[in-house]
Amino acid sequence: MSEARRFQQLRGHLSYLKLNDAAEALNRVLDQARTERMSLPAALERLLEIEVEATEARRLPPGSGSPACPSPGP
Repeated sequence: MSEARRFQQLRGHLSYLKLNDAAEALNRVLDQARTERMSLPAALERLLEIEVEATEARRLPPGSGSPACPSPGP
């Protein structure tokens, strides 16, 4: 399998699993891994970190400083 085909398949798997931010960052993270000679686990950790940060940001209520914390009452 060619590298381009493998890349497309990996990106498709990430999208299927609804890891859309990781799918969008895949090319950037792979390029970074090559230029910085990152290990495979380090590259995977970075890719998943991007997805986790995006998920946490979506779960924050607007104007909140921390996840799922109700605003103090008057």
